[in-house]
Amino acid sequence: MRLPPEQYLKTPVTEVMDKNFIILDESTTINEAARIMETKGTSSVLVKDSKTGSIKGIVTERDILYRAVAKNVGTFKVDIGSIMSSPLVVVDKETPSIKAIMLMRAKGIRRLPVLDKGNVMGIATLMSLVGNMPVNNIELAELSVPQEPNLLTVSCPYCESIFSDKIELSRHIDRIHLGSGLLEGDLRKW
Repeated sequence: MRLPPEQYLKTPVTEVMDKNFIILDESTTINEAARIMETKGTSSVLVKDSKTGSIKGIVTERDILYRAVAKNVGTFKVDIGSIMSSPLVVVDKETPSIKAIMLMRAKGIRRLPVLDKGNVMGIATLMSLVGNMPVNNIELAELSVPQEPNLLTVSCPYCESIFSDKIELSRHIDRIHLGSGLLEGDLRKW
């Protein structure tokens, strides 16, 4: 049975967040962070401040690839604090899943740490939110359908491309976003 799109408004982000997260000190080398990520099976690490211990950023596989490897940075010598994405965009544990998705779209990111009174509980990724929802992914697009009856378009919840109907949009999501694995990673501009 398919649930109505409103279900996304009621499902808190904590129900679908990834509880497998790693926090590393900003002085950790890029190479060591990549090794830990590979060992633990995660695609990102949260970065804490060496002095205060507070979380101040995030490093993803894409950060390592584009900010270190592609620029020929010495990954054995340079620390993750120099390539992290900061300031960190976060959500509260009570945040509805649809609001987390909308925030990711607005900020161009794919990961949101989930906080409870300032403490990290997990990380909501676009894949954890969309891939684990109790209804078909296409329902997210229904929340974006214009309310005016004369506008017969629907937008992609990931890249905001416009399509004439839900079938065309569904093919686009399957082909471009799910088929190519583009739902993981961090799109934040740095």
